[in-house]
Amino acid sequence: MKSAGQRSWRGPAKAAAATIDRSSWLRGAAALSALDTALNAIDAPAFVVDLGGEVLHANTNAQILLDRDRQGVSRSLADAIAGAPVDRGWDLTPLRGTEQSRGFLAILRASRRVVIVPDPLAAASKRWHLTARQADVLYWVARGLTNALIAEALGIGEGTVEFHLKGIFDKAGVDNRATLIVKLLEP
Repeated sequence: MKSAGQRSWRGPAKAAAATIDRSSWLRGAAALSALDTALNAIDAPAFVVDLGGEVLHANTNAQILLDRDRQGVSRSLADAIAGAPVDRGWDLTPLRGTEQSRGFLAILRASRRVVIVPDPLAAASKRWHLTARQADVLYWVARGLTNALIAEALGIGEGTVEFHLKGIFDKAGVDNRATLIVKLLEP
């Protein structure tokens, strides 16, 4: 499982270490965790890049772009930083250390080609072959509702919620809500 501070296109554990080794201005687990949280609060693909355009950290939307076309994204970022015309619209914000620029926050401006992050609920429902009602129950479980509140929201009995929840547990191969949520968030 990936922790919040370890998302990067280089892989979970190695990415954090590589980021720390290459960029002394961006170090420490707390800093990486805060960076990850901040980047994922941005709806568009967002990268932290060095002065040459090399990706140091990426949010979830940016990771999808890198998975699809790493070379194209890297080339486009490097061109944007160099001031060359690019096929994608980048908003570049300099990231400063003491007095000098250390890199950039690069955010891809919205265009006709919008990256859509896959919905983990829809993916899990399809992967586990959930019924429509099981998918409804999973939706509310993922939002932290109790069985009683789910029953009220769906207009069904609490025993029926428990029945559907047991079916979801069986299909997902888990035995409790916490493990279900973890498995729900797995790719």
